[in-house]
Amino acid sequence: MFRNLILLLNVCLLFKIFSCQEIDLNICPNGLTNFPPDPQWPINIPNRFEIITELTTDVETIEITQLFLGHNKDVIYFHNYEANLSTYYDFEINEMLTINDKLKCDRTEIKPNEYLPFATSQIVKPSILLGFNGRNKYNDAFFTRYIGKETIRDGILTQKFQACFYIDQENITINATYYISESSPDQITPDIRPDIVQIDVRSNDYPYTYNIIRYVSNPSLTIKTPSGAYCPNRTITKEFPQNIPSRLSIHADAYTLKDNDHPSRIESYNRLIDEPSEFERLDYTMNKIDTMSPPSTLLVDYSTKLQYMYTRQTQQCTVTNITTLSMHNTNELLFQFGHVNDSIRFQYTGLTGCGREHIQCHRWIGQYDSDGFVQQYEWFWSATFNEIDLQELIPIKAYISTTVKSEPRKTVNQEINIFNYNSRPNSMQMIDSTLGECYRSLGPSQGFNYAILRMTLNNDEKYPVHKQLLSLERHLHIQLANDLKIRHIRLSSFVIDITRDTTDHQDKDIYVTFTLLENPPGVSNSLKEPSLIELIRQLAKQINDGHFHIREDDGPYDLYARPNSLQTLVLYLSPSETNIDYSNGTIFVYHNITQIVYKQRQKIVLKRTGPLIAALWTGFVLLGMIVTIAIGSFVAIRKWTPTINHEST
Repeated sequence: MFRNLILLLNVCLLFKIFSCQEIDLNICPNGLTNFPPDPQWPINIPNRFEIITELTTDVETIEITQLFLGHNKDVIYFHNYEANLSTYYDFEINEMLTINDKLKCDRTEIKPNEYLPFATSQIVKPSILLGFNGRNKYNDAFFTRYIGKETIRDGILTQKFQACFYIDQENITINATYYISESSPDQITPDIRPDIVQIDVRSNDYPYTYNIIRYVSNPSLTIKTPSGAYCPNRTITKEFPQNIPSRLSIHADAYTLKDNDHPSRIESYNRLIDEPSEFERLDYTMNKIDTMSPPSTLLVDYSTKLQYMYTRQTQQCTVTNITTLSMHNTNELLFQFGHVNDSIRFQYTGLTGCGREHIQCHRWIGQYDSDGFVQQYEWFWSATFNEIDLQELIPIKAYISTTVKSEPRKTVNQEINIFNYNSRPNSMQMIDSTLGECYRSLGPSQGFNYAILRMTLNNDEKYPVHKQLLSLERHLHIQLANDLKIRHIRLSSFVIDITRDTTDHQDKDIYVTFTLLENPPGVSNSLKEPSLIELIRQLAKQINDGHFHIREDDGPYDLYARPNSLQTLVLYLSPSETNIDYSNGTIFVYHNITQIVYKQRQKIVLKRTGPLIAALWTGFVLLGMIVTIAIGSFVAIRKWTPTINHEST
């Protein structure tokens, strides 16, 4: 009984009878090619290769390229006179993507035990003919036999091999004949490797031939889907960068392609995002906003829901409400294009070039579908430099496509290139000076009040502060914002003056002048910080109590403000703000709105309004006219008064 069972198994193994495998003996009359492999087979097929072929049948010719990377991924590219088609296989996540030449993408889920050996319904992939199965693993039942030598294609000397094997999952018998290049005896060199020239295939009585155009083993290539191809429900294999700094600045050049309605144009701008301060700044170097007088700077204060549009050439500022917008995080604002809650799910499409020398980029694509239009975003982030992986990913460029759904359908394409990416910008310097200029442009007549203050820092220790001016300004800015518990955007225009000792020429007292802004008008009480008057009073008390202290951690300076040194040089208030009564220990301002100059202990306070400034200019003009008339009268009198000669005749 046991001997009969062994005999039955041997029969199945040797002849592959139909009870074990349904071998088509019409295709392989001598059965399958069995172990051991032929020692003359010269090709060692690695699990990474690129093969470019021309496939011919009785009725058509197709270009087929296969990029085979490891045991999990490969892609088949088809091209004929009608269309292009690409099929991407990923057996690690069990997903297949099919993309046509119009970049339409269809996703198909691959079952865990599903094998996909076919390039088309009747043609197997090149990898199947090179010893792999339908899930890109090595086929343990693939062997070849040497047939002999043969000259093909009018003069190519080849070695001829044959392989008959069976694909269990599809019940298909394959008979493949291989033609491997062989050099003539006088041309044999150890450096030249034999190439596969041609593979003739018979399967299910359907003959076809792979003419090998190029075969490359272990190529330095990666699989990536085409640019612009968005695949709904595609599995995300690499998350879009999330560790975005809360403060960053960039320079960007945006190129918009021409369409039927608009010519092509280039827009250039600098952009700063300060998430902790809920503030954003854009500086345009070319026209971005289609107005008669485009602003050069746009400031967006998400905390107060105000937007400042400042034109530097004319020093004009316009303020509008942005109640429909809110500040979320840097990622949503810059890379989600204002869409919140990850409404754009970016899909990772692979490693690719991004137009920068020596740089390879990770690429993500996302889509936002609204009622009236569809926007598609494609981001490129730096991945390698000279094939060395980068620790920090940096945005390099983005493609933006906006398509209107209504007829006639229109699509606007834009490319944004990003430079000067800075994850640690000095947002205090970049935001604050311009916001102060905007306040000066608007003035108290529109409710934008501010004060110019000065205090004195004690430098009896004669620290060499003149060598640390930038550091001192930065520390002063931070210290004042922290002590007053306000956003740093309300402080600006720091000027530091240093007196010198005439005897030893060392630094003495330091005068610090700066601008302090009022809360903008119309802001709800829940969003308001302390008022301008309250802040001046609070700072004066802190200085007078000897509690304002500024120091550098490394020790170049350690300074205290001199008590009673705070001066309000200029205080701009609205004309309607009467009955003001506050004291900072050295100055007093009372309700008389027309009073101009107050002096107290050599401290000067100026209080100005728009009508007051006009009155001052009118006074100066009248005074000039009076002086001019007086001088003119004196000259006229001198000219027409007769000269009396007292000399005797």
